[in-house]
Parts: sequence; C-alpha cells; structure tokens
Amino acid sequence: MYQTVRQAVGNPGACQICQLLSSLEATLKIKQVKISLILVLSFIAFSCSAPILQESTPEERVRDARKDMEKHRYENAYETLEELRFVTAGTRLGGEVQFLLGEAGFKRAKYPEAESHYATYLNTYPDGPFAEQAVYKQALSKVKQIQKQKIGFLSFKTYIPHDRDISILREARILFEIYLEKYPTGEWIDIASQQAEELLIKEGQHELEIASFYLRKKNPHSAIERAKRVLNGSYPDTIMTEARELIRKAEESLPQTEDDQNL
Repeated sequence: MYQTVRQAVGNPGACQICQLLSSLEATLKIKQVKISLILVLSFIAFSCSAPILQESTPEERVRDARKDMEKHRYENAYETLEELRFVTAGTRLGGEVQFLLGEAGFKRAKYPEAESHYATYLNTYPDGPFAEQAVYKQALSKVKQIQKQKIGFLSFKTYIPHDRDISILREARILFEIYLEKYPTGEWIDIASQQAEELLIKEGQHELEIASFYLRKKNPHSAIERAKRVLNGSYPDTIMTEARELIRKAEESLPQTEDDQNL
C-alpha cells in the first residue's frame, strides 16, 4: 500500500506518509494475529471447561419413564419405553420394559394396545416378577374394551352390557379364572373373583336372550336348544332357573301332534 503512495508522490526518501502507512499496516497485522490467537485460546479453554454430555444408560431411561408415569406424563413414558423395547430385548431390563409398555398403554386408555403388551410379557416371561399383575391387567384390559357408561345419580355409572361380543366376555372371564387358579392368595383375588362371576352371568344372559328371541319368532325348537346349552354350563342358579322356565314356555308353544290331540 505505501509503495503505491510513494510512486504517486515521486520522492520515496522524503515521503513521511509512506512510512506512517507502512508502520500502521504492520501494527494492524500484529493486532489481527493477537485477536486470532485470543479467539483460538478462548475456544480451547471453553472446550476444556464445558461438561461432557454422556448418553443415559437404559437403566437410567427406565427410571425416567417410571418418573414420567408417576407424574402422569404417560405419553412421554410410552415414547421412552418404545425406544428401549428393542435395545433391552433379551436383557434383564427387557421384561420390565415390556410390562411398563402395557402399563403406559392402560393409563392412556389404549386398552387393546395394553392387552397386547401384557400378553407379550406373559408369553416371554411367564414366571417373571410382573406375571401376576400382567395376568390381572390383561383381563382388566379386555373388560375395559367392552364396558359402557350410563348416567347415574349425579355421576356416570360403568357397566358391562350382555349384548356385546360374547367371545370377548368369555376371554376376559377365562383370564380372570386363570388368575384365580394361579394366584389363589393374590393381591387382586377378590376383584378377580367378582369380575369372573359377573362375566359368567353376562354370558348366561346373552345365551338366554338369544333363546328368548327364537321363542318370540315362533321357533320353540331353537329356543329349547339354546336354553339347554345354558343348563349344560356352569352358570349361577339364577341363570339356570331362567333357562328352565324358558324351556317350559317353549315346550308349551310346540305344535301338537295327532297323538297329543287324541289325548
């Protein structure tokens, strides 16, 4: 830069301006080097002092998922557990993760999803530490799928209709009966016993309604056949009494034969 000015002035030896410019240019270069050096040293110091972020272990993430569930953050818990499902498969944490997926699904009212996770846990870890609870919650998940609500006094009342798919009623009852047989002193023995009996009554009522339908449609033979299926079962006495009464009515409505008329 100062050479250009020197040529323009025409007297290099007497050019004070050129000397000043040369000195200024050298000073600026030194300052640039210093600034660059300061920036580099600052970056190195920050890198050394900044904490190194370590990825959480599966155990820590499972604890985080449990904390999320305790604080009702079920979606967060489910996402964490879903990420861990394949990571922990075949390890000691695998069973806990699979069971907690069922719990998170149940809390989110995703009952078919919860039932599936509980079933997977029981198939993989039939004698695992969460087996008792998984059997009970699998049965309860099935019940939740068929429950309805009706308006009661100042509140909604939950009930199980007997006009729903009989196969789900039967599957839920069988699961409760498995729980009763496998865990006779279990934590939920009273509730499971009550649910199994209620579902059995619903099954019987379902069969009797079909028999009654046949009778109303003037088909007493089909009504008798359906009611006899109830008598061949192990239903409560109230259901058995209704079945016998229905058979009596159906037999009375049978068309008379010639022999009957002659009597």
